[in-house]
Amino acid sequence: MAHDAPEAAPDTLVRDIAVVLGILLFIYVSTNITPITLDSVYSGEAPAILLQYIMSLVATSVPLTVAKDFILSLQNILAFLGLLFMAGAFWATLKIKEIHHHEEEKNKPIKNEETAPSEKLISWQVIVNHMNSENPAEWKLAILEADNILDEVLEDMGYKGETLAEKLKSMSRTRIASYDGVWEAHKLRNQIAHGETLDMELTPKVARDAIAKFENAFKELGYL
Repeated sequence: MAHDAPEAAPDTLVRDIAVVLGILLFIYVSTNITPITLDSVYSGEAPAILLQYIMSLVATSVPLTVAKDFILSLQNILAFLGLLFMAGAFWATLKIKEIHHHEEEKNKPIKNEETAPSEKLISWQVIVNHMNSENPAEWKLAILEADNILDEVLEDMGYKGETLAEKLKSMSRTRIASYDGVWEAHKLRNQIAHGETLDMELTPKVARDAIAKFENAFKELGYL
């Protein structure tokens, strides 16, 4: 798995900016204020040239206009450096906030809304487990539980009625394509609840067909 590239540390960024600004300041001073050049630096003659330059200024009593120009140049340089520093600090602050926001999003806890579907799937899995049993009593229990869930789903959706049958009647037949099928499954549930299936054999096919009809309705209603 590829790893995200590490973010540049803010202190490293400030250090790099300081180095670049120092170089720019040196170039400006050497070309506009003193006779120091890169060649003199490389040759090692820069200290002697700088000392000779300072002594010549002292010996000739630096004119007031030269001193003013020098101070004005320093003011301009400091103002420029201040603006760069403020811009760098602002950029570093934005990057730090961006990193913190990324970490918060990555570690954000799962919301309750995201865990709700898993609870529905657990309830449905219980019904499936009943159907996978070899015991016909488990099949009947699966149909009864599926019918109860459908009643709760319709009630949550705002359909009125004391019973599931009344809620289904208040629903338009065109609301779901499995409308007729779920009615048939509900009728089988009533036979089970009233003990009518004691006089008849509940085959695996009949039970599975009923559960499949409930499942289709749940999917169309957004439960599954």
